[in-house]
Amino acid sequence: MNLSILLENLKKRKSYPLWMLVCFGMFTAWQMGFVYFMTPSLVIDGRVPLPITEDNVTLLIAAGYLLGIAVMIFLPRMVVWAERMSVCGALVTILALFIPMPPDMQVLILYCHSFFCFFMIAFESFIIINLFTEKTAVFHLCVGYVPALIIIALVQNDVFPISFSMFRIFTIIMLVMMAVFFFGIPASKDSYPVYVKRSDGLYTPKKLFWGVYILVFVSCIMMLAGPTAVAVVENGIFTAYMADAAASLVVYVLYKKFSVHPMRTVSIFTAFSAVGFLFLFISSYLPGLAYVACVFIGFGFMPCLLLPLYGNVLMKNYPSRFITPIIMILAVVTVVIQSALVEAFRSMPDMLHLAYAAITVVLTVIFVQLAPHLIYAFDRKIEDKETEKEMEEKEEITEAASPLAGLTKREREVLDLIGCGYSNADVAKVLFISEHTVNDYTKKIYRKLDVHSRHAAAQIVNKYNK
Repeated sequence: MNLSILLENLKKRKSYPLWMLVCFGMFTAWQMGFVYFMTPSLVIDGRVPLPITEDNVTLLIAAGYLLGIAVMIFLPRMVVWAERMSVCGALVTILALFIPMPPDMQVLILYCHSFFCFFMIAFESFIIINLFTEKTAVFHLCVGYVPALIIIALVQNDVFPISFSMFRIFTIIMLVMMAVFFFGIPASKDSYPVYVKRSDGLYTPKKLFWGVYILVFVSCIMMLAGPTAVAVVENGIFTAYMADAAASLVVYVLYKKFSVHPMRTVSIFTAFSAVGFLFLFISSYLPGLAYVACVFIGFGFMPCLLLPLYGNVLMKNYPSRFITPIIMILAVVTVVIQSALVEAFRSMPDMLHLAYAAITVVLTVIFVQLAPHLIYAFDRKIEDKETEKEMEEKEEITEAASPLAGLTKREREVLDLIGCGYSNADVAKVLFISEHTVNDYTKKIYRKLDVHSRHAAAQIVNKYNK
């Protein structure tokens, strides 16, 4: 298999210090804050409530999403410049709100500002997926996001209400921080990954891709369901987002100090979330469980924040320009499904919580099945021929006591592709052998590793390839 494109792309991925990642993370705080304030009751500087309509906000969100997706598909190497122009436009419009003007003009400027916000949503994931190293993506999503999560919690708390005027000042600070990040990262065409074409001799690891897309779909439903559910509890959103911030830091400490891969903790936190929804259901009878439920559901937010990391892993192993657009399209579809769920259970909120608990259990099961392949693809070493020989020599020494030592070179090649989520048919195409031969190799690998599934084989490789 031609790995030159993968090697070239790995060299282009960048690492960034924490202060830059915190600046980048401010986008989420800004976006969540504006969605919170964009209601018909919005008042600026103590004036009469502005005529903001929910239908218009919905149209803005849809327009921003769709235009952002179109840019990623047709002009992917212009994304950073689009971010730079958008953050400047957002900064100009928020500063304009300090100028006295008629309400109609204020509404127009607010809509323009909100459009920039929604237009940039897709690009946030694009940058993490296309431009960050895997370890930087983990660092950003588990640590760089924490200040943003705390800001979101504070904006939506009921104990110390934050006015729109105060949030507007915070917005200026956040936009300046974001501008520092976007103007501090490379924007040349050479800084973007090379996207695969049919003639490049690479094949899609279909099982991994389909698994990730299903995982993203269910996770996006939970990302929307969590805030909806905890909003019924006083200060529930504040509690959940603070729990999310704490969970994110715990995941990173486990990763750095105890070598516990972030993806190994996801199923644990999604299970916590399922329990949280059950507690929320029971809280109708035992009100004391409500805040415990919010904490557990907040733990479940953390795995949803890792969605760009899954895309980052896909991009590392098969660089397609459609990865981020598909993820964002799935996110849009889940908004519709979430709205349908809320409408269907409007008169039965307790049953909605049970439905969310069931969906979370499904998410946990999906992730348990997919995790070994994601971890393998995350840790997979893509080396040139010379480095590959050196690695093989080291492996012969270090693997002497492992079951992997009994595999032939060809069996290791087949196992590598199985670990990445390739089907047997695709393994055959990659290695230029028949599918029947791949089946024979797979049976031999299973026998030597004493396993009975691809899932178990990937677990063995992850265990001994640390």
